[in-house]
Amino acid sequence: MPRHAYIWFVLVGYLCIFTPSSSSIQYDKNPNTKSGESALDSKIGTTIHKKSPTSSSSPDVDSLSCQDLDGDGSLNTTCLLRSQLNLNSDLYVYGNGNLEILPYVSVMCLIEGCTVTFNLSGYVNIGHHATVVAGTVVFSASNLRMDDGSSVNTTSLGGLPPPQTSGVPAGYEGAGGGHGGRGASCWKNRKKNVWGGDVYGWSSLQEPWSYGSKGGRKSPESRYGGNGGGRIRVAVTDVVYVNGFVTADGGFGGSAGGGGSGGSIFVQAGKLKGYGTISAAGGTGWGGGGGGRISLDCRSIQDDLKISVRGGLSIGCPENGGAAGTYFNADSLTLRVGNDNVTTETETIFLDFPSSPFWSHATVENNARVLAPLLWSRIQVRGQISLYRRGSIIFGLGYFPMFSEFELVAEELLVSDSTIKVFGELRVTVKKMLMWNSKIDQTAVDELEDGKGFVSDVEFPKTNLVLP
Repeated sequence: MPRHAYIWFVLVGYLCIFTPSSSSIQYDKNPNTKSGESALDSKIGTTIHKKSPTSSSSPDVDSLSCQDLDGDGSLNTTCLLRSQLNLNSDLYVYGNGNLEILPYVSVMCLIEGCTVTFNLSGYVNIGHHATVVAGTVVFSASNLRMDDGSSVNTTSLGGLPPPQTSGVPAGYEGAGGGHGGRGASCWKNRKKNVWGGDVYGWSSLQEPWSYGSKGGRKSPESRYGGNGGGRIRVAVTDVVYVNGFVTADGGFGGSAGGGGSGGSIFVQAGKLKGYGTISAAGGTGWGGGGGGRISLDCRSIQDDLKISVRGGLSIGCPENGGAAGTYFNADSLTLRVGNDNVTTETETIFLDFPSSPFWSHATVENNARVLAPLLWSRIQVRGQISLYRRGSIIFGLGYFPMFSEFELVAEELLVSDSTIKVFGELRVTVKKMLMWNSKIDQTAVDELEDGKGFVSDVEFPKTNLVLP
């Protein structure tokens, strides 16, 4: 059988493929605001110094009032925020009523890792072109509505990534930071796979809550690249309308450093509606940052929403952007990895899939590149595994001289304009297999540094194979 075999077929049956702060508050009103002038016309609104409550404190004691926020009304009825809030520390707002952030109003804390929390029993409305900017943003309400042009933005404001992770690249290659996907490296090595910052957070991708990582630097004297993306959590009992932008993207590293990796977004609601954007993309840099992690736990999600976990663009090697992050639908237990057609040679890592319960579907698409690196691993779902539009899955490490064994188990395997590449032995058990303009690449490993290698092989049992 040739090493690269193009296959078009429908398979019914079972298939086996074998291949070897204190609570003080300070107000700094703009002294230049004239009598009768709207606060929206002032460049500086109210600056608030306030720390969020500890876990043991009462929200009624630690929360600011609507008047403290320079708003009209009450947080136990309806509070209207009309002027800018410029924060120098964390902010916690609690009430039994509603909150409306009026059009063009900004609530901003431009400190890495700064937390802004709105905990309301009623609704929260974010008006046209209004913004909430911080390192971590949390909404808890009955409903959340974001109007046209509004934004909840934690881009490039992430705090420290989890300890004992390697999302920040080592060395001076200007590589991208890692999180949901690896960061890209523009350094070339023909015999080894290279990347920037590595992945983390696989075990919590159903409810992600990690910051992204900084991009690498290009010399000992230079600063690190773009900062990692922040965190956003939305917990709503009824409906979330997103007609604006919810972003936790990695920061821009430019030509002097790598792009930061995307952060984390978790939305829990009855319904998610709108035509806006939810993004935890990697940042652009010398090497692009990896995508972050998004999880949506909603009974229904409107198709008009754009959801992106793509890797960042690489200035130093445009053909090798950052790897895609992960988008998980926690209601339907569906994992999707897509790179929005950003070309990449850098991988998103698949580790162990759960068995209680099994996930329902897994999709790799739009130039995403997935690697299953363990010596033995199983990718198993209840429904369908799909590869679309130049997606690829690689089983095993071609540069590592160890024979690996893998299992792929599903009801259906669909592969369209995509590639499965195998180093080792792959056992596939499916009831239906469809392939269009795709290939299974059985790769011989014979150029390892120590001279050792092995040859993969693919066999299709004739009794289970139906060719058109």
